[in-house]
Amino acid sequence: MHRAPANSGGLCFKALGLDNYPEGSLKKPRITFLHRLEYAAVQLVAQTVCRLPLDIGPAIGAGAGRFFGRLTGLRSRALKNFSFAMPDLDEKVQSVALTEMFDGLTRMLLEYTYLQDLNDDPDRIEIEGLEHLHAAKESGKGALLVTGHFGNWETIRIAFARHDWPAALIYRAFNNPLFDEYSRNLMSVVDAPIYHKGRRGSLGMLRHVRRGGAALILTDQRFNGAPEIPFFGHPAKTSLGAAEIALNYDVILLPVRGERLGRSSTFKVIIEPPVNTENKSAEAVTGEINNRLETWIRAHPEQYFWMHNRWGKISSEKHRRP
Repeated sequence: MHRAPANSGGLCFKALGLDNYPEGSLKKPRITFLHRLEYAAVQLVAQTVCRLPLDIGPAIGAGAGRFFGRLTGLRSRALKNFSFAMPDLDEKVQSVALTEMFDGLTRMLLEYTYLQDLNDDPDRIEIEGLEHLHAAKESGKGALLVTGHFGNWETIRIAFARHDWPAALIYRAFNNPLFDEYSRNLMSVVDAPIYHKGRRGSLGMLRHVRRGGAALILTDQRFNGAPEIPFFGHPAKTSLGAAEIALNYDVILLPVRGERLGRSSTFKVIIEPPVNTENKSAEAVTGEINNRLETWIRAHPEQYFWMHNRWGKISSEKHRRP
């Protein structure tokens, strides 16, 4: 059984990219007029959409997303990343996939207002690999559910809650405190802790997992100062946080994805066998997580949100394919 060294908590925070965040102030951030204006605009959209059925509201928004996505700088950034990762796909295939990406992205954002509907309707979310969920839960070790910006990750939390193992979530607080509070209320549909990134939140998440709980972590963001781990055959600065926690505290790593089924608000949550951490370094474990995510994306590139600056200066010579 793995043992946690005395300073492993600090190492895990550093690997997660959380050590540069404040402890977590109890003082409420100041709400400005701009915050109120932004929140009013969000509420206008949310209250308009949520009056429509789940099959209609996000579909209307997705149509707008497909159209306006072509006009934004996000598309060129996404295309640059997509072409770098999967250069063998022809331009037409890439173009179609990016259009579908904006469809899915818009649906996912709007689906936050429908999380209660998704939670209440058992036919919306199919679950595959329940044997891995049950085995991890019965082990009593706790688990990190590792995923990426793929499909709709909130469906993972709903799926686990249905089987009496609700997953905690840790996320970076939104700059607008009104929107942050609103988002937390929406995500609270799943009865599990929700933590802000920072030392206080990280300690809370770690306690939750060590008591046998589950927690969802998106592992595919670039962290400056992190080691370079291959992703689509290119070095990508990747946090070792999930691997460090698994190795130091004997926590199970379960790769899970919430895959969207076509242009709809129905999903398949796929739970894969746990990552083997025995006698492996944090870098090797993280490499396996990246490999799992890459496999999902290659099968459904339209479900990955390609806008992240995953490889940094991807046009540099050292990142080019020979």
